[in-house]
Amino acid sequence: MSDHRGTGDLPPDLPPEHAEAYRAGYERARRQALGLPDEEPDDPPTREHAPLFADEVGGAHRAEPAAPVRIEEQLADGDPEPEPAGRPGWLVPALLAGAVLVLLVAAYVVGRVVASGLGDAPSADTTPQTVDLGGSSASADPSRTPSKAAEPAYRGRTTAADIGGAEATCETEPGVDSAGHKVRYEPDNVHDGDLSTAWRCDGSGVGERLTLDLPAKTKVGEVGMVPGYAKTDPRSGVDRYAENNRITRVRWTFDDGTSVVQKLDPAPGRRSLQTMRVPLTSTSRIVAEVLGSQGGDRRTIAVSEVRVGAATG
Repeated sequence: MSDHRGTGDLPPDLPPEHAEAYRAGYERARRQALGLPDEEPDDPPTREHAPLFADEVGGAHRAEPAAPVRIEEQLADGDPEPEPAGRPGWLVPALLAGAVLVLLVAAYVVGRVVASGLGDAPSADTTPQTVDLGGSSASADPSRTPSKAAEPAYRGRTTAADIGGAEATCETEPGVDSAGHKVRYEPDNVHDGDLSTAWRCDGSGVGERLTLDLPAKTKVGEVGMVPGYAKTDPRSGVDRYAENNRITRVRWTFDDGTSVVQKLDPAPGRRSLQTMRVPLTSTSRIVAEVLGSQGGDRRTIAVSEVRVGAATG
């Protein structure tokens, strides 16, 4: 008679205290006969269920989020907020101080550049001039105190002032032109309105003086001259302006002792009147002293015409 007991059945007449050992041994033998592992895991590992969507909640094994740590709790006892790692506490103030210093230096440099640019800008009147205290002319009155040295040049309108007469410290002897006409080089030629006549002296003319007398006290804001003999001989065609010396510098001195120095262009091609503005001065006499000249073929200096500009404003 065959045995039809099932898996885990106890054999007959087995004491209960040996039942568990018998069952385990029997199960092990059966599994070996079937080629199965000796044991099955009691409980397969539980896989945590991850939510498929961002708003999915729940799940038997979902981990609870850690409670956030509040900064207020860390500072509850008055502890200072910790500095970021690697940055000392003095770094930010030092950077701010450096930035302020750079801005101050930049502002100073820009200010100096702008001030320098304004100081170097040319004035409207490009004629070079200087103002002297107590000119060296004999006509200056040493008992009077110069008062115009610090004043700006007059910029208003002017008109040609009347000149009552002229005298000079030198004069070339009269001559004749190529047509045989007599030519005189007296000082009054400088205010006759004729450029073909001139006051002329032998030599370089340096130190020689031409004195202009005005009929009355006149407010003068401009002076000037044609600094050579602006004549072309009508018969020979000789250019007397290029032939004679041309004055390059002259000092103008007024009644109150103030004076200005005018620089003149001696180019042979420039035969026109060269003027300059001066500080407004009330005067009845003006002395023009020759300070320099440029030589021509003839060793003589000449002035064809002068202008004294009376202020009309």
